[in-house]
Order: sequence, then C-alpha cells, then structure tokens
Amino acid sequence: MEASSAYLNTVPGATGGDVVTDLKDEHNRIGVEKKSTADLMLSMMVYKLCTFGLLVDLAPKLISLAEMMHLTSPVYWVVRKTFFAQFCGGESADDCLGTMNALKSAGINSILDLSIEVDLDESDLANQTPSEIRARFNKSADNIAQQISTCIETASTLSKSFTAIKITAMSSPLLLKQVSSTLQAVECRFKIVDKDRDGKVTKEEFTQLVKMLPSPSLNKGQSLDVVIEQLFKEADKDQDGMVDWVDFASTVSLNRDETRALFMGEETVGAQVPGLVKEDLEDYKRLLVRMERLCDQAKKTHTRLMIDAEQSYFQAAIDNVALHLMENYNDQPHVDGPLVFNTYQMYLKDALGRLQQDYTRAQRNGYVLAAKLVRGAYMVSERRRAQELGLQDPICDGIQATHTSYNAGVDFMLEKMTQQKQKLIQDSKNKTLSLKSSPVVLFVASHNKDSVIRTCERMQALELTPTSGLVIFGQLMGMCDQISYTLGQHGYGIYKYVPYGPIHHVIPYLIRRAQENASVLGGVAIERRLLWEELKSRYIAQKERAQTQAVPSVPTPIVPTGPATTL
Repeated sequence: MEASSAYLNTVPGATGGDVVTDLKDEHNRIGVEKKSTADLMLSMMVYKLCTFGLLVDLAPKLISLAEMMHLTSPVYWVVRKTFFAQFCGGESADDCLGTMNALKSAGINSILDLSIEVDLDESDLANQTPSEIRARFNKSADNIAQQISTCIETASTLSKSFTAIKITAMSSPLLLKQVSSTLQAVECRFKIVDKDRDGKVTKEEFTQLVKMLPSPSLNKGQSLDVVIEQLFKEADKDQDGMVDWVDFASTVSLNRDETRALFMGEETVGAQVPGLVKEDLEDYKRLLVRMERLCDQAKKTHTRLMIDAEQSYFQAAIDNVALHLMENYNDQPHVDGPLVFNTYQMYLKDALGRLQQDYTRAQRNGYVLAAKLVRGAYMVSERRRAQELGLQDPICDGIQATHTSYNAGVDFMLEKMTQQKQKLIQDSKNKTLSLKSSPVVLFVASHNKDSVIRTCERMQALELTPTSGLVIFGQLMGMCDQISYTLGQHGYGIYKYVPYGPIHHVIPYLIRRAQENASVLGGVAIERRLLWEELKSRYIAQKERAQTQAVPSVPTPIVPTGPATTL
C-alpha cells in the first residue's frame, strides 16, 4: 500500500516530501548543515581514522601498553579531543544536557547512557578469593547503581528520554557468567529430555529434568515427589499434561524466591547443570533488587529504561533479568509506552528464536514485549573468543545472513502488531492500534539506511503513524546523523544514544565504535562525503562573500530634483 498524501501531511514537522525519498537522497545534508565548521572538521578526521584498519585493530593493545608505561595522560588527551568528542556527550550526566537539548530542538530524543561496563579479567581475579571478589563487585555495583540513579534523574528533565543500563556494571561479571552457564545448561537438558522433539516434556520427563538440578528439594521437610507435583501443576497452565520450555523457564526460575534454591549446589565440575553456591544466589537477588529500585525511580519520573545487550557469555543472565523486569513493569499500559526494553543482537544465530520465545512468554504472563533490535557490537571479540576456546562461532555467517536475521526480527514484531490490529477490528473495537493495545513495541536501532527505509515503508503499508510510539528508531551519537535528523524532521520517534563517563571507563565503548565504523566503510564513506560537500559549500559561499565585499562601490549619480530645464 502506498503512503497517501493525507498520511504524509499528518506528520508533524514534515517538509511535504516523503520520508523515504529524503532518506534515499544521498546528498541530503540535514545532519551536517547546522554543525559548526570545527565540528565538521573533527568528524572528517575521526571518520578518516576509522578507515585505517590496522590502527583500529591495534588500538586496544596500544592503550594497554600506554597504561603499563604510565603514559595514559597524553593518550587520553588525544582520545578526548577526537573519538570522545565525536561519540560521547561528556564525562558527567550534566555535561550531556546541552547535547540533549540541541537534539530535542531537532525532534530527536535521547538515551542517556552511563557508559561503564565490566568484562572478565581472569588475571585480575586469579589472586583474589571468592569472598573478596564478591565484596569488591558488590561495592562497585552499589556505587554504579547510585550513578545510574543520577542518570535517570538527569534524563527525566527532558520528556520521552531513556536511560541505558549495562547489567555487567550492576553485579560481578563472574556471577553473570556462572548464571548464564547454568541457564544455558538447563535449556540444553530440556532439549535432551524432550524425547519426541516437539518442544514439550511430559510429567515423567519434567521429573527427570528437575532431578538434574543441583538441589531438587525446596524444603528439607518436603519430599521431592511433592515438590515436582506442585511445580508441574503450576507449569502446566493449559492442563494438557505437557510443559514447553517457556512455561518451564517461567516456573522453575532463578527470578522467583520460591524456586531459586533449586539451583544451589557446590559441585559444578562434571555436573549436568552447574550449581550456584548460596553466596551466588544472594548476589543474584541483590542484582534484582538494585534493578527493581531503578525501575521504581524510572516509573515515578516517566523515564524508560533500555537494557543493553553485551557479550554472549553474559547474555543469558542479562536476558533473565530483563524478562523479570518486563514482567513486573510492562504489565500495565503506559501513556509513554512500556517501561523496560530488552536488546536483541540480531547478528547472533539464536537471536530470532529468542525474540520469538520471549514474545510467547510475554503473552502468557501478560506483559508487553518491548524489544530493541541491533545488529551487534561485539563481533570482533566474540569471534576471537570462539576461535581461542574452540567454540562454535555464535555470529551469523556473513553480512547477508545478519541482514536476513535483522529483517526477520523487524517483520516478526510488525506481524504481531498487524495481528493485534486485525483482532481489534474483528472485535468491533477501535481499529487504531496504540501503546495501550499493542502486545509489542519495536525499537529499530540501526545505522543501516536500508533497514530504516524498509521499516518506514512497512509502517506506511500497515498505516502505523510515525507518532504512535509503536515503532521508534535510534542511532548512536556521532553516527548516521543524516538518518536521525531526517526522521526527526518528519516527526518519527527517533533517539540518539548519548554516552558519558570518565574517559578511562568509556574506552571499550569508543573502540567498538571505531571497529564498527571500520567494518562498515560504505556508511562511513557516505558520512565523509556529506561532510566534505558541506565544508566545500561553506568555503564557496565564504569566498563569494569575500569577493562581493572586495568589489569597489560605484558612486550613485546625482539626479536633479528641481524643475526640468529645456536646452
């Protein structure tokens, strides 16, 4: 279905042209025309540096070497004047307000991001006892939770803002890796126990699976048979004598106080499901409490939360936390939309399946699935790790496979909106789908222009208005401004990630941005060309003004004003 002129004219800020036409215009300089000349030259230099693949590849080692030689001051000075200035809003939340207000004036909202994340450093952990590691990370997580609280408070000063959260900064990365291993092992065992391969287990198979858990008895006074009977009855919601993975994972869950103890066990080596010690379970509960407090604050201040995706060896735990938060905070319709969004890296081979599975879980448990789809940001490190450990590469085989996965994710979410709209029509209700009636909300976070154009075209065909809030878009600060400003001009829900933090904390983020730009040279080439066209246009205009001012003025002839005389 073609977008009608009436549809286009209802878009606030629309210029009269179609958003798709403007996005396809590769000479559209809307994203650069309001920048200062100094900012344009900075962007040109940073993008040029991103084209030097060897420099980008060596950047992590060069920075580590500088830290070892105590030469961080000059290195950080260079980074601060280049990549940090291009891709970050400042070192504190308040530093970002100027950037956020400037974006707001262009119709672009912000996702304020305290860019602190933690990865596993085995050498750093080797000389510490488990109790010392827990104490250190709990103290750090409490401190970061307070900083994120400040981030939420700052973001709330501008309407429709998000705050981004990295779960690795909210707990011990060692704990998150262990939790992920346990969750993945349970899901693997479920598939093994499912003898018919139909995605469901019988009561007998359910019993077998529970017995594989580290501590199958919830209470010492209860028999195992009683425990399993209660759990199966709860999980078998449709009472057909079968339980699928979604209902099993919702019932036998680390997120529930009633079943958390099932996963407690000292033995991990050779166990079918790795156990978590009592202290691990307590730390996981602390993580949930920290996140719930931030959600309570966000709900009170009308600031939505974006749970970022991270490395695959943490992701199962991160998803588990995100599902818990969505179930508790996305269960009621909100005017601004669901409170908590989870992120799906569609370059992972299992991403589409997890998205579909999480939708089923949301439907059964009565909450809105709010999903941000990205291609992914850890390809280099993920592939290196898989190769070093002899693991299967978790990343899609080739860029085209990633595009296919991403498009399939967008199509899946839009299909669920379409089905709900048809249901409203059949039920003789208002046929207009809204944030109060949609089972899903889609966040298309992409620097790929084709993906953005394709989504806009699908929205028009489905008659989803740009202002509905059902489909929103996002790009990172310092990247793909042509897309962001064009969408903002046409009234679409568009967001920019505005990262901030002490420079030594945001180095991993900056390295990923350099790697991302280096791997997508086509997009960088377009950005550089637009920057060059704008600089050249300004130079020509300035030169013409200078030439005009240099031309000597011609005296105006004196015309007699008195009575005419006859010669």
